[in-house]
Amino acid sequence: MTANGHDGRTGMTTDGAALRGEDGIPPGLFAFEDVALDRFRVAASYGPLARLFGGQVLAQALAAAQRTVADDRPANSCHAYFVRPGDPAKAIDFAVHRDSDGRSFSARRVAVTQGETLILNLSASFHQPEAGPEQQFAMPDVPPPESLPAQDDVIAAAIPDMPPHRYAFWNRDIGIDFRAVEPFVTVAPPKVPPKRHFWLRLKQSIGGTQAEHQRMLAYVSDLYLMHTGLLPLGIGWADHHLQDASLDHALWFHQPFRVDDWLLYAMDSPFTGGARTLGRGTIFSRDGRLVASAAQEGLIRMQAER
Repeated sequence: MTANGHDGRTGMTTDGAALRGEDGIPPGLFAFEDVALDRFRVAASYGPLARLFGGQVLAQALAAAQRTVADDRPANSCHAYFVRPGDPAKAIDFAVHRDSDGRSFSARRVAVTQGETLILNLSASFHQPEAGPEQQFAMPDVPPPESLPAQDDVIAAAIPDMPPHRYAFWNRDIGIDFRAVEPFVTVAPPKVPPKRHFWLRLKQSIGGTQAEHQRMLAYVSDLYLMHTGLLPLGIGWADHHLQDASLDHALWFHQPFRVDDWLLYAMDSPFTGGARTLGRGTIFSRDGRLVASAAQEGLIRMQAER
């Protein structure tokens, strides 16, 4: 899922009426009810969007898998496919399958449903920390977040130029402080290379376990990523004719981090074509450690009429 609002027939969609959404991350995001062994449910969110935000369901599926794994095994990766749009007015069910528990790795699969409808499949791997050789990409040299405008202010100024069906997603506080390094243009942008950088952090502090920060990074990582592939085409993130939807999302966790401290999300896109685009991301802590990597493919269609 991305920050532009989706209305495709596949993936999680985020378009909606021109209403001010509820502020912040939903408080009951991980309020799981135990239904049966390895079966969990989260109540309906009744949010302002016409479809569930894909990052929400991704994060919840990872959290459901975490509930079945020992605390000393943080996630090292998760891979999700968005199958059908989710309905904010319905409860979400999570069925976890324990594929394996080895000496150092555990594997889980999660089927996410609403009623009889499958909306997301997720596979996750968990690894007990151990020592080994190290190398990493260097952190990009970008301005510090304090020198950049808050994304909330940038979006507020752009709202009058957006098509009405994009308002519900953009015109809300999502509980995350984003700071775009490059100029952020939502409508009729110039053609630029397919690279972007965002500083981000949660606006409120959360607990200290790495599991909490991993699932919140899954939530945050679904924003902005796949639309990087539109930059060389001069297509706006809120273009009136754009139909977009997340198809899949992958996330690898490399080192411990806190998502309520500043993280740098460096994004690029190697390809857009055939009505699809691929976004890639590397996520750095402020002290330069590469803490996670992400990839997402999305549906991109330009329609003659909305």
